[in-house]
Amino acid sequence: MPAAPGREQTVPGDALERRPSVPAAARVLPDRPRGATAAAVSTGLAARLAEKAAADRRLLLHRIGVTLAVLALLGGVAWVLLFSPLLALQGDKIELAGVGGEVDAAQVRAAVEPEVGTPLLRVDTSAVADRVATLPAVERAQVSRSWPDGVTVTVVPRQPVAAAPVEGGWVLLDDDGVQVTTVPEVPADLPEVTVPLSTSAETAPALEAVLSVLGALPPDLLGQVAEAGATSAEHVTLTLADGATVRWGDAGESELKVEVLTVLRQQPAGVYDVSVPRAPTTSS
Repeated sequence: MPAAPGREQTVPGDALERRPSVPAAARVLPDRPRGATAAAVSTGLAARLAEKAAADRRLLLHRIGVTLAVLALLGGVAWVLLFSPLLALQGDKIELAGVGGEVDAAQVRAAVEPEVGTPLLRVDTSAVADRVATLPAVERAQVSRSWPDGVTVTVVPRQPVAAAPVEGGWVLLDDDGVQVTTVPEVPADLPEVTVPLSTSAETAPALEAVLSVLGALPPDLLGQVAEAGATSAEHVTLTLADGATVRWGDAGESELKVEVLTVLRQQPAGVYDVSVPRAPTTSS
């Protein structure tokens, strides 16, 4: 019932307990607007993503720049090596080794000169060596680059082992039968070959056997041979400068025959027969 005027009103204890309490912080701080926290997080994330994207773009541009710089450098190096005259072969930078004697230095140089002006890296050294090796007096050749603008040509000359008469002089032959060069007179250290220079079935094997035997002789013994001939490939005969005759037989076991003949020559004789080297004979 409502209290009468002028009387005190009392509130029951359970009603006081049912009244909601308000936290102190709620009474002091104003309420935060809805959505403020989400907006702040969203803005910060967007900024970080934008910064990362900008950093990625800068990194990509840097890598592209570095790649282009490297390609430009490699292109410049390739141009210098392959096309620039800076590293081109110079005519006065052609060095020759092994020339002289039967090998004409001018002919060797002429085989190299078509490459003058070509960048050194593009010089086909194998092709140049093949051209030099086509010269009759050259057995083989090697060509190497000498940076920055030269080459070195090393020649292995053919070694004549005999001389054969031809019209106008004497042709010098190596042990393969290659005609190295022609000279007006027989060199003092080379024997004369009496087998005709022909490619007939009768004489070709005999000439091949004679040249093979002469090619197996050491220089000191070769210098003692005045003439070399053969009636067949199995009957090679050498005539020495002192008039003695050496019956050599075929071209087989030539190294052993050289050793045997060297021992036999310690005793004077008119004929030395080493055709059977394990049973040699001598006669006056």
